Amino acid sequence: MRLSLQWLWLALLAITLSACGFHLRGLGGPMKPLPFASLYFDGGSAAVAGDVRTVLARDPRLQLLDNPKQAEAVVSILSENQAKDILTLNVGGKINEYQLTYTAVVRTVLFGVPVEPDMTVVVRRSMNYSDSAILGKEQEEALIWADARRDAAEQIVRRLAYLKKPAAAPLTGPQSLKPVDAQPKP
Repeated sequence: MRLSLQWLWLALLAITLSACGFHLRGLGGPMKPLPFASLYFDGGSAAVAGDVRTVLARDPRLQLLDNPKQAEAVVSILSENQAKDILTLNVGGKINEYQLTYTAVVRTVLFGVPVEPDMTVVVRRSMNYSDSAILGKEQEEALIWADARRDAAEQIVRRLAYLKKPAAAPLTGPQSLKPVDAQPKP
């Protein structure tokens, strides 16, 4: 009897969570459609490039192209930076906690129009530190950096989904500085 009540409770909880739209981050849940159908992604030598490609590949409506001239959008990672700062010290003056900060700067061009300003994604994580477990903390730090890059990739694609299409495509060729309705002088 007690076991069946536990199963009933668990089933009720699962139904309630699924009815409210709950889903784990990155798993399920519809992705907001991107304002473009084709994309050229230039990750360069950035460590986050593989993670961004993985997130972009999840969208079946998006076509990743190899030629930037054929793409409706061009996304380039301009820079990335990792910083490790001391967050807290203990009473003895030894490091107790670090703050790891990952920053990526991304430039986007939609339909030939650069989106200004460049997108800056900042991900911060804190990491406890102990002198007695240096090797383990190095491995933990590597895992935290990898998680920060995955989170940054998710943020980049999420922000791309909220970009607005430009009102008009840019004019090509030399531009006239004269107003359209200007009358020639005699």
